[in-house]
Amino acid sequence: MLNFRLSLNDSQRFLLRNVSIIELGLFINQMSSTVGSMILARVLHDPGKFGEVNLLLQIFGMVGLFLNAGFNSALVYSFSTEADAAKRDKFRFALFGSLVFGVFVSILLAAGAPLLAQAYHLPELRGALFAGSIMLIFNSIINIGIAAFSGNRDFGVQSMFMVMTTVFSTAGTVLGVYIPVGGLLWSVSLWMGFGAAATATIVSIKVHRAHRPEWFGFISLRELWKMLKYGVPIWAGNIAKAFQQPFLVMMIGSGSVVAVGYLTNGLRITGFIGIVTWAFMIVTFPFVAECSQDLREAKRRATICTRYNNFILYPLTLLICLYPAEISGFLFGPEYAAGDSATYIRLLALGVLFSSVSRLGGNILAGIGKTGANFWVMAVAGIGIVAFVPFLAGHAPVLAVWIYTGGWAASAAATILFFYREHFPLDWWKAYGEPLLPTCFMGMLLETGRISGIGVGWLIVPGLIGLTLLTVYYETAPSRRKIFKM
Repeated sequence: MLNFRLSLNDSQRFLLRNVSIIELGLFINQMSSTVGSMILARVLHDPGKFGEVNLLLQIFGMVGLFLNAGFNSALVYSFSTEADAAKRDKFRFALFGSLVFGVFVSILLAAGAPLLAQAYHLPELRGALFAGSIMLIFNSIINIGIAAFSGNRDFGVQSMFMVMTTVFSTAGTVLGVYIPVGGLLWSVSLWMGFGAAATATIVSIKVHRAHRPEWFGFISLRELWKMLKYGVPIWAGNIAKAFQQPFLVMMIGSGSVVAVGYLTNGLRITGFIGIVTWAFMIVTFPFVAECSQDLREAKRRATICTRYNNFILYPLTLLICLYPAEISGFLFGPEYAAGDSATYIRLLALGVLFSSVSRLGGNILAGIGKTGANFWVMAVAGIGIVAFVPFLAGHAPVLAVWIYTGGWAASAAATILFFYREHFPLDWWKAYGEPLLPTCFMGMLLETGRISGIGVGWLIVPGLIGLTLLTVYYETAPSRRKIFKM
């Protein structure tokens, strides 16, 4: 029993320490992009121009999902299970495959730029996308470099480079407005490209110093194929997962660039709760993969990761759902808190909550080698988006966002089914049920203040204190420690 408790404490310390590091990096990431968006909104002072810039950014985000072809995920797995081989050969293979695919995607974007400019009736979009296509090659290098540190569980360095990538990209967007070179969109694209080139250079230097990989040498087609077999299902699942937000924005943008601004602001706000699960995903993948041959230990680790994710995610989601207009008005100005802004934010927040089940669950399944399951649970979420949103976005954008949220709810249900299908069920009550209790207490307290007329402001602090005390109780009470004994 003593050894079990020590092992549990070691797991908890590892998880909380590294999630905190990644969480800090992702928070800075999200804050950087949000501050950049706030600056743009106030400098442009034109919802139309603001929507055009965000449309360009979402297109870059959408296309960027297709980079790497899963080589970065395969490299993470290689570093987690065979570090020497990863440094000797696998890093070179992954970088080669990623660069080849990055060049291919860049050519496709440049070729499709005239069609996109015509579709959105924005002639300036053509040159901006053509210039931005070169940036994708640098991003391919960045992603492989970051994967090396993630697989080696050097989450501090990984977090630093994630922040650097976002800061340089956001700085490029702001500089594109303040120091225009040509048109607005062309300038934004050009400055973002400079930021990506600088980041790729710094990441490559750090990788060389930390891992001393063999950059040059033979390329084994057999090993490339093995890496693709492992990585492609994860890559395809990530596309199915992450394409939805930029696709939603692009579809709604075909009807109204002003609505794009409202929706993008909602994505910025709900992004602060999305980074909670993102941090756990980054740490959970190598954490579970490390013991993938011991399913009992892997299940214990998966339960801990899911439980801690929900202790943080639930209350943040509740607060955003309760006060969407107040948050949006404070961050972006009162003109961006009008109309359907609050509805967008609430639906997006619930979508992020449901998606946390699929995203974290998919990474857990990938960690035990079930990459196919990771793909299918993500595909479920995207079916409704692809099938219905193109027909609704132009005249019923709110309904389109409802479909987005419903898709993630269906994906969450499918994820749980896949856990049973792979004979890897978690302790659902401890992972999902018990973490909900402290949040329910806080929610009831805040609503009591609103209904009774006392005022929410007077009960915020007591609500947060109660939330914290209940969370600590559920984690430290002796009777609760048995939850991880399987």
